[in-house]
Amino acid sequence: MQRRPLKLRTRESSDHKGTFGRVLLVGGSRGMAGSISLSSIAALHTGSGLVAAAVPDPVLETVAGFHAALMTIAMPAQDGCFSVGAWSPLKGLISRQDAIGVGPGMTTNEGSVAIVDGLLRQRQTPVVFDADALNVISEHRLFDDEAIVRTEGDAAVVLTPHPGELSRLTGVPASDGDEQLAAAQRMADRLGITIVVKGGPTRVTDGCAPDAPGRTFVNSTGNPAMATAGCGDVLTGVITSLLGQGLSGWDAARLGVWIHGRAGDVAASAISAAGMTAAHLVETLAIVADEMAE
Repeated sequence: MQRRPLKLRTRESSDHKGTFGRVLLVGGSRGMAGSISLSSIAALHTGSGLVAAAVPDPVLETVAGFHAALMTIAMPAQDGCFSVGAWSPLKGLISRQDAIGVGPGMTTNEGSVAIVDGLLRQRQTPVVFDADALNVISEHRLFDDEAIVRTEGDAAVVLTPHPGELSRLTGVPASDGDEQLAAAQRMADRLGITIVVKGGPTRVTDGCAPDAPGRTFVNSTGNPAMATAGCGDVLTGVITSLLGQGLSGWDAARLGVWIHGRAGDVAASAISAAGMTAAHLVETLAIVADEMAE
């Protein structure tokens, strides 16, 4: 087993739920409530003290039913998705969060565009962008706006694209893994963000260290059994949780992919490579959680 890149601090008897971060997962739509639920439960199982899911109103009960410890917040909706009016109440929640994850299952409609654009422009709370949030960014060329470039003192931004999403962001074919990594390094440096380049192996590149441009971490946990729907949503929740616990974007991404892969290795061994699902993975996070601080 690969040595983890860093560890979480030991929990003390005086700690309470507020000590370990309040995080918000934003996403979901009618027919895709499971993805944001997986992200939210993953954040709980990674150690967050308080986790809420902000979802379109029609899917609130579905998401709430996945886990008793998960809080849910109904957002204005249209046709089962976020409406344009959802950004206003969501904006009011930002300052109360230690980290936000956005994208799983949210679609790319006008409401999602407003949310993603707004979260890119705020500077106070770390955000993980995944799935449809990445598709919104590429479809609307949001990274062409230099106003969203992060500078020293701004909260972290972490992207978690799979090869197809990264291709849409960079224009580099998904089949060219080496050039995709190089393009991700250039993008991370230009924007001052951290990018998780998912794949076999998953790599993390970071543009937040001026003295170490293009620094890259190569993860060696994980296995092909994780190539199944929902495992990426779990990673979103893991990294969001770690950001909420106070880690930098670079550290949250490196430790996040290690934890995610380690849970995948344990789950595949216990279930089977063909039969493992994201539901097994998110439950296994709770089993391997103690390894995070050893």
